[in-house]
Amino acid sequence: MLRIREATFDDAGAISRLNQRNGIGVLDEPAWRECWEAHPFASEFQGVPIGWVLEADGGSVVGNLDNIHMLYEIGGRRVKAVVAAAWAVDAEHRGKALQLMTTFFRQPGIDLWLNVTATPATAQILTVMKLARIPIPEYGSPCFWALRPRAFAHAALRRRSIRGAAVLAWPAGFALLARDIWLRSGRGPTTSPVRRLGQFDERFDALWTTTNAASKRLRAVRTRSLLEWRFRSELRGGRAIIVVAEQGTSLLGYAVIVRRKDMDTGMALYDVADLQAPGDNPHTLRDLLLGSIKIARDEGADALKFSSGTPTKRAPAEALRPYSYRLPFWQQYFKASTPELAAELSTADAWDFSWFDAF
Repeated sequence: MLRIREATFDDAGAISRLNQRNGIGVLDEPAWRECWEAHPFASEFQGVPIGWVLEADGGSVVGNLDNIHMLYEIGGRRVKAVVAAAWAVDAEHRGKALQLMTTFFRQPGIDLWLNVTATPATAQILTVMKLARIPIPEYGSPCFWALRPRAFAHAALRRRSIRGAAVLAWPAGFALLARDIWLRSGRGPTTSPVRRLGQFDERFDALWTTTNAASKRLRAVRTRSLLEWRFRSELRGGRAIIVVAEQGTSLLGYAVIVRRKDMDTGMALYDVADLQAPGDNPHTLRDLLLGSIKIARDEGADALKFSSGTPTKRAPAEALRPYSYRLPFWQQYFKASTPELAAELSTADAWDFSWFDAF
């Protein structure tokens, strides 16, 4: 017999072992607990579970689904959202896996439910459940800038399973470099000073107020305290860099880039995890992307990746002549609590969605 119950902090060890058995990484137990204890909007989510576990006879945990609490705003009002993450069930019990996801989408007191990192198998399940797709098709075509052309070419050849990729990467890399210089891919002067910061400061609260003031787009709250919470692990581990565009002492906008090893290609990547400027000012967004490309290159990364389906953010990225490809399946799904909210979120322009919203 199996039963589903709300997860508690005491489940950390069992969830960690479950994750390892199912190949989704090692859970940093102290950081996991701190994630919940340090949430800046915990008071607004009182009574909302941190997740659910699937428990077998004897109390062993054979399944888990995290329930990440996120606060959004749209049209001047707040939207209480949850994001599904770390869905794992042991192979012999996967017939019950759907019960965890059903429990997630049935929880009360929520305005918006998100599942935005679906695998091909998860995408099939969510489609059968008749979940709506987040209507941002261009998010499935990420932008890449090749910072080390030979490494980038090698990764592209490997992705296509081309024999002799290591040898062919040399001439292919030279061809990519020539293409990038000719098209000025990821190159050009900035219109404002761009630099890196070591931490978020008080200016980020003012920037959030300005950014969100006239926006009708759904956007996760980005106060200073929320930004510190969201990127705490990456900043502590030296994997995140804060990039800002400034005018005097004021912020015009910022980006956060996060380093990782891409398992599919073997490349050392920086992801543009967040990119914000009031009014989505195209000049500021372009400056921040150019600054991020330069910093990532200086850090020795092979490529910079930027995923966005928001048209006003996609345009300045595409103007910098990136490489791209199309993902073969849909990853982002949502459920709204009311038909009115669903209607508001029915177009790509209604969403400011990025790596920031994925866990």
